Amino acid sequence: MIGYAAICDHHGYVKRMIRNTALLPAVEGQNIRNLFLEEEKLDDLLSQDLSYGVSIRMKLRTEKEVFLTVLSLDSSYLILVYSIQSLEQLPQLVELILAAIHVPEVIGQDPYGTGYYEIQKLNSQLINYQRSLGKSNARLQTLLEEVREAKYTIEELEQDTLTGLLTEKAFYAKAAAVLEQNADKTFDVIAVDIEQFKIVNDVFGTKTGDRLLIDLAICLLDLKTNEWTYITRARADTFFVLLPHTKTLYEEVNKKIVDFLENYPLPMRLQAKMGIYHAGNKELIIARMCDRALMAAESIKGNYNAKYAVFDNAMHDKMLQEQKIINTMVESLNRGDFCVYLQPKVVIETGELIGAEALVRWIHPEFGFIMPSDFIPAFEKNGFIYSLDLYVWKKCCEMLRDWKQKGIRTLPISVNISRIDFYHESLPGMLIEFIREYDLSPEELHLEITETAYTKDSGQLLAIIERLRREGFIIEMDDFGSGYSSLNTLSELPIDVMKLDLKFLNQAEQNLRRQKVLECAVHLADALQVQVIAEGVETKEQAAFLKNMGCFHAQGYLYGRPMSEETFVTRYLTVPGRD
Repeated sequence: MIGYAAICDHHGYVKRMIRNTALLPAVEGQNIRNLFLEEEKLDDLLSQDLSYGVSIRMKLRTEKEVFLTVLSLDSSYLILVYSIQSLEQLPQLVELILAAIHVPEVIGQDPYGTGYYEIQKLNSQLINYQRSLGKSNARLQTLLEEVREAKYTIEELEQDTLTGLLTEKAFYAKAAAVLEQNADKTFDVIAVDIEQFKIVNDVFGTKTGDRLLIDLAICLLDLKTNEWTYITRARADTFFVLLPHTKTLYEEVNKKIVDFLENYPLPMRLQAKMGIYHAGNKELIIARMCDRALMAAESIKGNYNAKYAVFDNAMHDKMLQEQKIINTMVESLNRGDFCVYLQPKVVIETGELIGAEALVRWIHPEFGFIMPSDFIPAFEKNGFIYSLDLYVWKKCCEMLRDWKQKGIRTLPISVNISRIDFYHESLPGMLIEFIREYDLSPEELHLEITETAYTKDSGQLLAIIERLRREGFIIEMDDFGSGYSSLNTLSELPIDVMKLDLKFLNQAEQNLRRQKVLECAVHLADALQVQVIAEGVETKEQAAFLKNMGCFHAQGYLYGRPMSEETFVTRYLTVPGRD
């Protein structure tokens, strides 16, 4: 809100500052003309009869339009400059007006001193209150009329104040009219949503975030090639576009957005997801079409290989089920519905146990056993994965401490660090705090990160990983071979353990070329003194294949499925002295 009130002489010089909520440059001793571009317009105003006050629109030197109200006070002017963006700011404006109203009442009393003013104020409190109330009511009525006028002006413009695109309400109206008037033509509603936009605001500031939204709006305006195309910024970082359907439309729009984001000057990899609703059922209102397009975009968030998705009924059913799950996630975590299972890691030749990986399972009282593939992606999208990971890390530390206290053999447990976790500056501190709280050494809690997490946010991950490694944590790269920069990742990232991706292993069994690549990666890791563990080993033939290739450690159903802590301890760990 812009709110400025001052007393000026007839030449425009500020005699007394009353209130300035926008830090405008005109202070006591300076000329009020310093605020405005249109000085001649201001001079014309001051030459009028201002006994009852006059209000006009003026442009500040920043080119922002405001309301200016001037009231004559014998040898002075009362100046009010104000502008509000929403009705929520109305109380601030009323407060400004009330403050300004009271000041003229004491003009001319300064020679009598502060004491006289206080006595006079006490003696005439009731009279002044009634007088002020009457003036306030009149001014408030004027203000409300001006607010209504401003609101109607904004609605008439039908523009988003940040990007200049259509407002959501205007978009709905115009898009509905286009569909109604072109019943014989086919259209698509496209939702464009920037992934992790909140991080842009948090890390680089809201001005940078706003700039990104403005630039994306300009990019989308290139799509407007005819009178049937409409675009809106509906909320935060979500845009909707109505376009006539063409065979190559999806690829063209996707390429334009991808090119824009990949070349955007920010030290962060930006991605946007595009959801499409084919407007075949024109009886559905535009707002619901937009919801379904956005639902399609949401369905591929976190999937870096998918750039856009087209809405279908199966997606709708899945999203409804996912929402049911999300609605109970906090309650389930507090209730302890999430369980930490352990899967053994072994030496291939002897079956000797060398560690375990912690895997989370959700046993819901209403929905039963929920697969990790059904809830992990959803939690990564909404940020809840960090809370779940903290829960798992703490549970694993409790296990290790309890084993020690009971005299049970201990071995390292690997825990997963999600890509989203690295955006929390407190991550290293939290892990170190857990280690100290449960009297463990960092080597007992291995940290697994995925290769894809590194390839997407390498700069942000590297510093955190190096710090954790300096603290003594063992770093494992999970799913090696699932990305496209594996060797580069291996050379740059300071890891201790490389875990071969199950798909990579399966493909290598049937493909000689892939076998050579896998063998090369294993030998390279050995040369770098990086331990290799193959995941997903299910058969003795796979185990022999890996051993011949020089990989000596594995994890998979052949050696044990994920199991509860109790089962794991009973089956694999022994108390010293017991046969």
